[in-house]
Amino acid sequence: MHEEIAERVWEAVGRWVEGRREESVQILATLSETQTPSMMYGVALGIATVAKAALTKMHGSHGHACFWGIRTADGSRPEDTVPPHHLFAARFIAAYLNDDTDTTLALYDAAYRSDDPDLWPACMHTLLAATGEAVIAATPGADR
Repeated sequence: MHEEIAERVWEAVGRWVEGRREESVQILATLSETQTPSMMYGVALGIATVAKAALTKMHGSHGHACFWGIRTADGSRPEDTVPPHHLFAARFIAAYLNDDTDTTLALYDAAYRSDDPDLWPACMHTLLAATGEAVIAATPGADR
């Protein structure tokens, strides 16, 4: 079961990278319809694993001496300017890069349990999109 889900995660990211965004999002939607919330947390971690590989390829491996964080271009607080689903994706990936499982779980749980029924799907979609874009950025010759 886990291998099948992992294959679907890779397929979703791959379709995003190929520019087949609707198919990518549909794979994620199908997973969310057929998997438990805890399995979907695993999906989120799987997507973040791909993001980590892409970001490590671009920036190198910094080990425990490095801390990944979130900044805005204008120096404002991210909470004041970044839409919640984009902030989720950035923070989730940063927490994963920092090996901070408490934070990844807290972020996922907050999005999943939100009173806004559209927040969790938007968070997962944005996590997938950010990861796909990181793979594109890390792949020579993948310029659009």
